[in-house]
Amino acid sequence: MSKKQLETVVVKIGTSVITDENGKISTKMIRSVVEQIAKNREKAKNFVIVTSGAIACGISRLNLNTTPDKLSLNYKQMCAAVGQPILMSYYSKYFGHYGISVAQVLLTEEDLANKYRYENLWKTLKTFFSRSIIPIVNENDTLSVKELVPVNPYVPEEVRFGDNDRLSAIIASKIRADLLIILTNVDGFMAFNKNGKATLVREIRKINSRIKSSIGGSSKLGRGGMKTKLEAAMIARRAGVKVVIANGRKKNTIGKVLSGEKVGTLIH
Repeated sequence: MSKKQLETVVVKIGTSVITDENGKISTKMIRSVVEQIAKNREKAKNFVIVTSGAIACGISRLNLNTTPDKLSLNYKQMCAAVGQPILMSYYSKYFGHYGISVAQVLLTEEDLANKYRYENLWKTLKTFFSRSIIPIVNENDTLSVKELVPVNPYVPEEVRFGDNDRLSAIIASKIRADLLIILTNVDGFMAFNKNGKATLVREIRKINSRIKSSIGGSSKLGRGGMKTKLEAAMIARRAGVKVVIANGRKKNTIGKVLSGEKVGTLIH
């Protein structure tokens, strides 16, 4: 990244980043992400967080011995409703330690597809920025049932809204962010040779059919996977937004990306 201060950075936090090995929410990891953003605020005027984890919070609070991928739609929505205020309370508490206020923003695909709703959202975001408030965005899982529609001119027909990877990219493209950081539990995009050995790809200048064919499925904790992350990158790059996919479980990943260190996979 450039040494000059960025205008707006969107940070997408995957469920796998803020849960433990049992799929339960990890306050330690949430605190780590918050600390990284708080300590690097001079590197960007505005931050927007797009966070997963509400369903995992609900599962933890309800003591359900399961993972999100095994839940029915209605149970996922129930867990999201229970978990969302808990998730926000963690962010509010930990950012509060640095004197930073946060705001909850829950969206469905219709909110970004509708011109008037989007314009109102953008005005609200600008108001947050004017007061140094960090908006924390999540998909409104309690209401959204994923009857998916394309929502912006940068979204190709085959790419549809329905998870926070693509939501973060749509927001980043709509607000013309400088950078989208997608945090996950792997080091970045991994290329596999014929022997099955994985190598981290440091930069991708074009997402071609060879790259698309080498990606796997979703994780048991979240709805995404590398496929949705590359689809998100396609959305963002069409709007001129750089994307970094990196391991959010490693120490100071956000700070390293903002400082220009070679971390994860940079998608031009």
